[in-house]
Amino acid sequence: MKPVYQRLREYRESKGITQTHIARKTGKSIQRISALETGGIRLTADEFVELCVVGYEVSPAIFFTNEFSKIENLQPHKPQD
Repeated sequence: MKPVYQRLREYRESKGITQTHIARKTGKSIQRISALETGGIRLTADEFVELCVVGYEVSPAIFFTNEFSKIENLQPHKPQD
């Protein structure tokens, strides 16, 4: 199983969402989002839930189910700001 930080990045990219968009929605810096997605900073449970719910607008559970494997087949789209 891939690390959660890698799954977050893959999910964001599959949806065509930028790190800037996630940073704006969560109030975090782009540098922090980047570090979280590369494993450069340890992702806490609270921060993970916040990124999922506020940033990516999905349930955290998606990253721990077989549904995640379907992400690779999704077509990227542009989020509405």
